[in-house]
Amino acid sequence: MRIRPIEPFNFSLTLRFILSPPALLNGRKFAPLLDYFEEGEYRRVMDIGGQPTLYGVREEHRGSAPALDVRVISGPSDRDASSQLQSVVARQFSTGLDLKPFYRLAATDPALARLTEHFRGMRIPQSANVFETLISAILEQQVNLSFAHQVKKALIEAFGGHIEFEGRRYSAFPDPAALAIVTPRELRCIQISGPKARYIIAIARAVLDGSLDLDGLRSLDPAAADAKLRAHRGVGPWTAQYVGLRALGHLDSLPAADVGLQKAIQRFYGLRKLPAPARVEQIARRWAGWRSYATFYLWLTYWEDRAWNERLAQQLRQARRKGRR
Repeated sequence: MRIRPIEPFNFSLTLRFILSPPALLNGRKFAPLLDYFEEGEYRRVMDIGGQPTLYGVREEHRGSAPALDVRVISGPSDRDASSQLQSVVARQFSTGLDLKPFYRLAATDPALARLTEHFRGMRIPQSANVFETLISAILEQQVNLSFAHQVKKALIEAFGGHIEFEGRRYSAFPDPAALAIVTPRELRCIQISGPKARYIIAIARAVLDGSLDLDGLRSLDPAAADAKLRAHRGVGPWTAQYVGLRALGHLDSLPAADVGLQKAIQRFYGLRKLPAPARVEQIARRWAGWRSYATFYLWLTYWEDRAWNERLAQQLRQARRKGRR
């Protein structure tokens, strides 16, 4: 199967977000938990046609145009399964999205103009699984990156599935059925707080009984999808906006309360103090229609080293000084 993305498209930069979490200040790095890059190929496990499937995606170039070659490595490979997988990968890497309107908008903003030049062609990688994104976002609420990674790893190992292929183990995120039958005590044993444990179990049960159709949220207006998510305990504005940005393909999500976003805005927009959510929303008005991508490109600065960030901040300070003369 072959998918031809709308250009500009940069596969390696897009993969960077999910394959290489940023190192902490102490230099500690985290291995990806569910996304793999083996033998020049991106690999992941997901459910296809009711069966766990290991699939691979490899970038090929025919002339100057990029293309993604998709294959089933282990699992169903009939026509229906192949068609479903092709749709999943196209959505996962936003291959049908034209970024040129975003780049035209970004050109009017000095900080975004430089970021879009540096990260040109990078897409927001969409999660293949909305449930996974929602549960992961709940786990990440109000905890540091190190602890969130540790807890998510424990959850996957305790309740997730896996596929063995050529001596390698590829893990899968726990499905709703697996988490619907656990007890809060079992989740507390892997350091998930009592309230979060109850939220996770309740959401898993809601997905199973059909009262929460997570995949169906993709077809809703973003405001309606946001409201449906926030109707469930444990899902606040940040969580709903993050799910919209990372799993529902919303182009105008703005997690204004995200501290990482606030710090990036403070650094690159020359603010004296960390902006409150209301100030973030005010600044982001100029990004209307593409606030998800503006957010994402600002987040990606954490994947660059300190020297790169300092150079960019200095260049922007100099540009602001010249503009005031």
